[in-house]
Amino acid sequence: MAQVGSGLPEHEAAAAQREHRTHAELRQTPADVLIIGSQVVYGTVGMSAALPVLHREGLHVLAVPTIVLSAMPHYANCHAVPHDAGWLADTIYDLVVLGLVDEITTIATGYFASAEQVEVVATWLRQIRLSHPHITVVVDPTIGDYDVGVYTAPGIDAALREHLVPLATGLVPNAFEFSHLTDQADDPVATARAMLGEHGQWVVVTSSEVAGETITDLIITRDSTTQVSNPLVVTGAKGAGDVYAAALVAGLHNKMTLVDAATHAAATVHAGLTARAL
Repeated sequence: MAQVGSGLPEHEAAAAQREHRTHAELRQTPADVLIIGSQVVYGTVGMSAALPVLHREGLHVLAVPTIVLSAMPHYANCHAVPHDAGWLADTIYDLVVLGLVDEITTIATGYFASAEQVEVVATWLRQIRLSHPHITVVVDPTIGDYDVGVYTAPGIDAALREHLVPLATGLVPNAFEFSHLTDQADDPVATARAMLGEHGQWVVVTSSEVAGETITDLIITRDSTTQVSNPLVVTGAKGAGDVYAAALVAGLHNKMTLVDAATHAAATVHAGLTARAL
């Protein structure tokens, strides 16, 4: 089968492929969000947790996997295929050429399989900051949690801290990740604000405090702080952070305020943990 745009100069090839989309693709609604993260065949973590939430909210999502796993690594029977950084760079470039990045409002990142992947995405986001300054960049700096410790590959935390965190509009670390990414523990508000780069507007620290039967998320902007509390659900289920980030992104895309979107995200997680379903 001949490929549309093959053999043409770059700008003509891009125009031909974009035009081909108008009659070759079944779904013609514009893309809303691009997410980059892990995907599992079985399980509710990473993009496999985020996509049901985003789809239920009516968003058209472009999902770019950093790694594909048969199941969570907690299982002995788990096989994983991480994508190399070159494939990730090429895939993102393809989406740009097809005109899809011109449509989206948000780029959200989650789990990375290597530091090289982080650097590739950060390099691209620096270009996006110049070409598409209106796009919101939400970084969930996936590193680990208190019950399991760090579960990402060596070097990813440093790469996130150095390359990706400074490019974010908003950050969504859990309390473990927040403490891991920073050296200042005495003043979380000042610490969060110090994490914000040139384009940074807010940090939401999920599960920042657990007291009795209540769990609290801390929302920090450059000039305000807000706490959102919900009843604590004691559970060993994984993926709550992925669900939270997805619901937060959906809320912001749908023009909620940050506090309302965070409240919506917390309620979505609570409902999912209570029902054990998305």
